Amino acid sequence: MSTQTIVGLAHTSHGTAPLATSITDGSDSQELKTNAAYTVTSQSLGTFMEGAILTHLSVTAATGICYCGVLRNGQYIGVCQSLGSVANGGQPQMAPLMPRAVQLIAGDQIIVRGEA
Repeated sequence: MSTQTIVGLAHTSHGTAPLATSITDGSDSQELKTNAAYTVTSQSLGTFMEGAILTHLSVTAATGICYCGVLRNGQYIGVCQSLGSVANGGQPQMAPLMPRAVQLIAGDQIIVRGEA
């Protein structure tokens, strides 16, 4: 199995959080955490921006990405519509708005599945 770095941006009412995590392709339930280069430590988005309202989410992979969503207590409460692949020609730039805004609480995770 190969690995790739998934990157993204989460726009909230409290500002923007850069996301970056190296994941194994083809594995389910892998968490996309904050980018430690900017946030000092890599942590779950719900923990990093607790109380903020997540309105926009954009996620990009090097080769392929199947899905991305906000997971709370085992249930998906939000989906990312703006998924992109560098190998397949980018992603929609005008559609990062989430279908429904989500107020983050500690423990909320961004879950992704990447494909080679």
